[in-house]
Amino acid sequence: MKKLKVFETFAGIGAQNKALTNLFNDEVLVKNNGLENKHFEVVGTSEWYIDGIISYDAIHHGKQNTFPNYKELNKEEMLSFLKDYDLSKDSKNLYPFNSIKKLSFDRVRQIFIALKRNKNYGSILNIKGKELPKIDMLTYSFPCQDLSNIGKGKGIKKNNQDDCNTATRSGLLWEIERILFELKELNKLPKFLVMENVKALIQKNHYPDWLIFEKNVLEKLGYKNTTMVLNALDFNIPQNRERVFVISELNGISNINVESFCRWTTGVGKFLDWSNNKYKEEYLKTIPNNTPSRKKMWEKSKQIFEDTIHFQTITTKQDRHPNCGNIYFPNKEVQLKDGVEILKSQYRFITPRESLLLMGFTNKDYEILLDINMSKDEIWKQTGNSIAVNVLEGIFLSILRRF
Repeated sequence: MKKLKVFETFAGIGAQNKALTNLFNDEVLVKNNGLENKHFEVVGTSEWYIDGIISYDAIHHGKQNTFPNYKELNKEEMLSFLKDYDLSKDSKNLYPFNSIKKLSFDRVRQIFIALKRNKNYGSILNIKGKELPKIDMLTYSFPCQDLSNIGKGKGIKKNNQDDCNTATRSGLLWEIERILFELKELNKLPKFLVMENVKALIQKNHYPDWLIFEKNVLEKLGYKNTTMVLNALDFNIPQNRERVFVISELNGISNINVESFCRWTTGVGKFLDWSNNKYKEEYLKTIPNNTPSRKKMWEKSKQIFEDTIHFQTITTKQDRHPNCGNIYFPNKEVQLKDGVEILKSQYRFITPRESLLLMGFTNKDYEILLDINMSKDEIWKQTGNSIAVNVLEGIFLSILRRF
């Protein structure tokens, strides 16, 4: 059996792993596309955000108590392993090792097992080409903070720093340049590369810098690049999420075309199963207070009803504008303030469960994250930073046909 060996940089919660798993679990799709003698293996990941690492592990590997010698693990031995990793508590700043040492035994064990099972090679800044296994496909959805309209627009200028705390987040793209040229020296370049980011990357302000990467790195190394803007709506997800993707094939001679599945045209209420009363408690937890600022947010945001066709792009936070849309939800919930009952808003945000579903993950994935006590805000953050799984399925299917 021919196995596609995949390395996920900036791995997050593993949308790439999820998409490939979905593809090979679909027996009809496998048969119709001649994939019977093909499969995939994630041979490594790179991620430094602790909660993202833990969520990835939980979603893709299940409960940690199946890990060998789970009950006999020693904290000092685990810390000895962790000291070689640069990790972050907030996804932005380095978490000092002295702080990691103070974490509870259970937390240290959780991080240790997640790193092991994820085959995590650590921060992108610390990855060395000579240490990597054979890779057929490398994915690099580098941070978008300095590209997106919500961010400060610093762009993808090359970093001069080697410090996780000071490096421009989107400028971490250039670590991919370093790794690829190291792999070139070892004659180990991946056959395929897949890049995903916000559409602003190929628009006026940032496109010249991206072209430098494309010309001086990808083309120089021998990659044929296919650039496209794909929308989750065209892959049966009711979210208007346009993202730019670049598929690069080493020594490729033609573009790799990606076919959409089908465009979502039905109300969002059906997709999210709003007729199911068991989710009502989750809805109630996302109703904001009835303040002037929240009233203004309802007026400015996309207003979502059961028959609305789609949400806007899911972001890392919901209680702000812009967000993906606010859902009309008349209710009689009240809050107590100084002993006075005040009616809460007549709308709600999407729930963490819904945010996962709208990114192509499942109810089971949500239950898994709930089981490991991942917070509401944390799930929102992780899904906003992820990639629409259904879109990746279309991309990977096209790549597998050539592999």
